[in-house]
Amino acid sequence: MSTTTGGRNSKKRKEATDATDDASKAPKKRRSQEPEPTKSPLIGPHESIIADLQPKYDVLVASVISSTQIRKRVSQATAHVGAPAAAEKKKPRVVLFHARPAEVCKLVTIVEHCKRVLADEGKAWFQYNELFELPPDAKKAKKTADVVEETVLRGDGAEEDSDDGEFETMNSTRFEKATMPPPPRTIRSLRVFFGSESIPELKSKSSVTVQSAES
Repeated sequence: MSTTTGGRNSKKRKEATDATDDASKAPKKRRSQEPEPTKSPLIGPHESIIADLQPKYDVLVASVISSTQIRKRVSQATAHVGAPAAAEKKKPRVVLFHARPAEVCKLVTIVEHCKRVLADEGKAWFQYNELFELPPDAKKAKKTADVVEETVLRGDGAEEDSDDGEFETMNSTRFEKATMPPPPRTIRSLRVFFGSESIPELKSKSSVTVQSAES
């Protein structure tokens, strides 16, 4: 009887082992891929110039928004610019400040504080100012499109047929003007490149104005 019981137990252990092996051999479920971090729309207008500068410069991008703390941003910028270049990189350090029109005054204040800090430390500073075009506001663009669509739908039934060709032409022209969205308005704002060394790539651009401790 003990032999029979032992045989059953060994059989159960074998089945359990086989089940474990099968489970380990079963394909593992793929982990759901984590969504890539969304890129801030504020960086869009500056990607091209950053790509041009990065091979030669260590660029720190610093946005200035309504919630930005002036003291904290000044500390970050001066620490980056004032730090010695890493031996393996040997790239001059540059800070790119950028802001929307409503925050330009705060940006200028931050830059002025940075200049004062470097001057107190006996270091040179260089400032390159440039206007840049802001991307169109997606919400405003959608609102315009909705208004256009509503006008078109309303106009289909509101316009009455006329036998007079002149009136048809006039009504058609008015209809086109009413339904066509207004041309996009170009809005510009300010960005400032700030560093302790001269940046010839920016100095040579006609759209850039230069300020320095030497001037």
